[in-house]
Amino acid sequence: MDKDTVYAVVDIETTGTSVTDGDRIIQIGCVFVQHNRIINHFETDVNPLREIPASISRLTGITNKRVRHAPLFDDVAATLYSQLTNTVFVAHNVNFDLPFINAEFARVGYPELTIEGLDTVSLSQILLPTAASFRLRDLSSLFNIEHDNPHSADSDASATAELFIFLFRRLRALPLVTLQQMIDLHPELPLQTAALFDVAMRLNHEKPRKLPDYLYIKNGLALRHASALPATTLAEPVKYPKTKKQKQKLMPDNLEWRPEQAKMMNYIYNNYANSDQHPVKQMIVEAPTGIGKSLGYLLPMAYLNQQGPTVVISTATTLLQEQLLDQTLPLLNQIVPFQINAVLVKGSRHYLDLQKFAATLKVAETSKQTQLLKLRLLVWLTMTTTGDLDELHLATYRAPYFQEVVHEGTIREDNPFYEDDFLRRRDQQMTQAQVIIVNHAYLSEHASDLGERLDRPYLVIDEAQHLAENTLRQRRTQIKFAQLTNALHHIQRDINREIGPSLLALFTGDTQATNTLHRLVLLSEELEETLNQLVNQLFLAFLARQRGNNQNQTIEKLIPTEELDALRPQTDPLVATIVGDTTDLLAQLGGLRQSFDRQQDRFSASERHLFEQVDTRIHQFDDEVSQLQDIFAQVTKTHTASLFWVTINHVGDRNSLQFASGLLATEGFLCRQIYAHFQPVLLTGATLFSSGRSQYILDQFDLDRDETVTHRMRSSFDYSEQAQLFIADTGPELSRVAPADYVVYLTAAISQIAGAVNKQTLILFNSLSVIEQVYQQLVEQPEFAQREIFAQGISGSRERIAKRFATSHGAILLGAASFWEGIDLPAEQLELLIVTRLPFDSPDRVFVKADYARLEAAGKNPFYNAALPAATLKLRQGVGRLIRTPTDRGAIVILDQRLIERHYGQSILRALPADLPRTTGDVTAISQGLVNFFEKKPAKPVTPPEV
Repeated sequence: MDKDTVYAVVDIETTGTSVTDGDRIIQIGCVFVQHNRIINHFETDVNPLREIPASISRLTGITNKRVRHAPLFDDVAATLYSQLTNTVFVAHNVNFDLPFINAEFARVGYPELTIEGLDTVSLSQILLPTAASFRLRDLSSLFNIEHDNPHSADSDASATAELFIFLFRRLRALPLVTLQQMIDLHPELPLQTAALFDVAMRLNHEKPRKLPDYLYIKNGLALRHASALPATTLAEPVKYPKTKKQKQKLMPDNLEWRPEQAKMMNYIYNNYANSDQHPVKQMIVEAPTGIGKSLGYLLPMAYLNQQGPTVVISTATTLLQEQLLDQTLPLLNQIVPFQINAVLVKGSRHYLDLQKFAATLKVAETSKQTQLLKLRLLVWLTMTTTGDLDELHLATYRAPYFQEVVHEGTIREDNPFYEDDFLRRRDQQMTQAQVIIVNHAYLSEHASDLGERLDRPYLVIDEAQHLAENTLRQRRTQIKFAQLTNALHHIQRDINREIGPSLLALFTGDTQATNTLHRLVLLSEELEETLNQLVNQLFLAFLARQRGNNQNQTIEKLIPTEELDALRPQTDPLVATIVGDTTDLLAQLGGLRQSFDRQQDRFSASERHLFEQVDTRIHQFDDEVSQLQDIFAQVTKTHTASLFWVTINHVGDRNSLQFASGLLATEGFLCRQIYAHFQPVLLTGATLFSSGRSQYILDQFDLDRDETVTHRMRSSFDYSEQAQLFIADTGPELSRVAPADYVVYLTAAISQIAGAVNKQTLILFNSLSVIEQVYQQLVEQPEFAQREIFAQGISGSRERIAKRFATSHGAILLGAASFWEGIDLPAEQLELLIVTRLPFDSPDRVFVKADYARLEAAGKNPFYNAALPAATLKLRQGVGRLIRTPTDRGAIVILDQRLIERHYGQSILRALPADLPRTTGDVTAISQGLVNFFEKKPAKPVTPPEV
């Protein structure tokens, strides 16, 4: 490859994926690129002399009728072979297209093409490290590449050619130091893809480029300068716009007027303003979807901040943090007549440690996944100003490599990247920002630090329904004994492996260091034995008599504190031995470290990396042992809000045993550990209340009714015109029906209901095992042969399923747990919602069982004080998936007759929108009702609220 190379960018459509199974090409598209310009095209349909499967015709639009008179591959082979000879073959997944074409050439008597090949998928992953998806359709949309007919070879080839030109320019724009590091990694990429790096390097040496002003080189890494926050004006404070007229004057023309949003703004401002004239109360505001909740609290907080403290906003996930920063804050700055700066803050392990990353670049890497990650990080460092790894949208944060490069939260002044450290950048920006955006997990861990550093700031908790759950999860300590044993095995292997680098080989000739290493191996073997004894004690005491369940699923067992206390004569000596041996392990490591530091200059980069890896593993092992010690220490000082439990994968599998402790309830904790460090808290969310004066939510938020003001904003949606609720009044008795019979009922009901109307359908379950069984039966139903069916736990990650579902038509998605909320599917992306059963928590779950016992001990009824309000809220959240905008229209079906047969059903129904029309009937009546609903046009146009 050189500057004059002609690149043949190819895409093919086929009857399937295997030539050996008789699959054939049905369309070829080829675009020729030279000097970063398209110079020629070639495209043709091909008669495969076999039937094109219906699924392929649906995907590509290529039918049997269309190719009937098209040329055979034999007829186009000569032209195609001639055009591809002496080119470099480029494809979006080159390992499919080139071998398939070569197999077709071989079939008709031509020799295989022996040309070089490049893969634009790999190049996109490396050069566009922050892209959320690398599908050709998504990349075309991202860069405004014309791609009118996805899965049509000519359109795909043209789009891939434009993408390749863009990627090659991007590659050449990289700093020389970055390009050289990419080449030095010697990555194994598809075919000759990595050779393109050398081509770019040669071209850049021939025509050198100046390093852009926004980049600088530090210790061999090309980094982007930190972006300064915009200067904030220090003029007189601007008066808050209390009236409708004042607010409308500020709003951009494209922003609709929302009366409930305006009320919410005033409620918040009035509560916190003039605090010297009235007591400020804790505040709960339920703000339904569609009223503009984020702006509803941010605007009054921005005005309050002018003369008041900083504003800390906590939300449920890192994705929601990013939405606030990237979408809501820019809108706020368009509205208010002063500058508001915000900084996004996450836990330290979300950030890259530059020193650790630089060290890994010097280590030869055989893992293709790790090679690809290093390449992506090198390019990303020329783009990022935050070092936040979430920018990469990776699904592989659990990859071992990330444990080597994530930030641990501290940095020494002698670190070569001290001035460039991403955590230091973040902390510096915090001192200049008016708004700090965190997530609930971070808030739970760092409330005291935030309160002290920012001098009791305002605290807004968005998506507040997740606060208790996230706080409890954050306060849990879980010990995986298999992980501890595995760490010891890694330490032993790195010290004395026979083939490959080892610490014993590093210190050959150093008697003292060698003796220390042998002592480390002995200690690790003794620790392994003691850990096994502790596992056996816990297993025999709490799990040996445990019976298996039908699905052979994970087993959780609650351990009463008194039983764990009674076991202490057996466990305390073992824990003491483990702690003592771990202390000795660290002491021996300390002596070895001194010897290593004295001789460091004689070691290669990979040898230094090996030592640091062992050092890290031993310190991580020590951290885990400290947590184990903490769990047992809690037994003597525990109170009713703590609990202990053990988990195994299935009966008898003691090697999988996990031991854990955690906070059971947030009662008292949120007030003391979080709220106390801030101004009176504001909690908000779209779905917070299970009833009019719900004590449940006050308990969850650890608030006193007399010290809390609550507001429930009205929805801006017209449910009487936009939606209909259908409730099944027949069905199996859920407490008695056999699991297999229930699956048969659900499959039949879903087939009839979803089959009656070809609409985008979300079906919510309480169990992944039921989803799997229903899915297996649904895909066999002939009426769904033409419809895509996605299932959680089967069709990929939640994000992947949601994305594919949102771009489908008439698809069916079977989801549980996380699909009950947090998924936004407006308009025709979702028109039918089916709830298979009321979402009561399983009483067999450890936390549920313990919480119910706690309530009973306090003289409260667990069903009415926990189970019913929790299920009501979850159902409200599930129903909330359907109507997302004022123009949406859709139907809800609930296949659980308890909603109308049981007394508590009325309580649940009262929590749903009052103007939501309701109909009851059997599955046949519901199916006909759905047909009627979707055939009927709205009686009046659905319009947004008053403008």
